[in-house]
Amino acid sequence: MEFPDMNRREFVTGLGIGAAGLSAIYGDGTLVSPAHAATQATGGQLTLHAIDTHFGQTRADLQIDLSMQDADGTYQFVKSVTTVERGRTENPVLEPGELRIGRYELLMYLDDYFARFATELPNPPFLGKVPIRFGVFDGSQNFHVPILFSPWSYSYYRGS
Repeated sequence: MEFPDMNRREFVTGLGIGAAGLSAIYGDGTLVSPAHAATQATGGQLTLHAIDTHFGQTRADLQIDLSMQDADGTYQFVKSVTTVERGRTENPVLEPGELRIGRYELLMYLDDYFARFATELPNPPFLGKVPIRFGVFDGSQNFHVPILFSPWSYSYYRGS
């Protein structure tokens, strides 16, 4: 079988789902409208692990706000959590059944965190409130977001 020469975008568009539609595919392959998918809780949960690379240890007291992107592209506040010992939250950020397909933001209050530990920083600090944005494409899966941070940098990835 021969396939025509085309790039990924042309291929996906040719399937009729385009980039916006990709976020509306359930893990079982069912295609649903983005509006419908965003309202469906499907069993997965969201957890995080905030790792302080400046002090070389995980600590409590990092405030993180969770928001979810609405249909207009604006992030709407969902809840605020605080890390406990070992850099995790006491409970999942979103419990099983609360995770929905869509775009999320974790807003980390790094400036407040480092100020609590009397860290010498310039004024204003290099990093203040840091947004971590990611997409959930299958609400039946668990999404774990490890975040490594310091007053000067941060990185994150989808963990297991």
